Amino acid sequence: MIVLKGSMSIAFGGNEQPAAYAELVSIGGLKPDMNKKFTAGIASILENKLFVPKSRFFLFSILIAWINF
Repeated sequence: MIVLKGSMSIAFGGNEQPAAYAELVSIGGLKPDMNKKFTAGIASILENKLFVPKSRFFLFSILIAWINF
């Protein structure tokens, strides 16, 4: 699931130039090598489609053990 919220103020690096924050939540399947691929893919989409430079993007990755569900 992807949720985009536009027209929100976000300060990143001390200014309000285009920036993005994302959360990636995985239930038991997120490995470090996959995390790098997801981050690179999302950053590329943000840069090419929404004009948010890769240097102004933060991805918060969360791994939840499936046993909790």
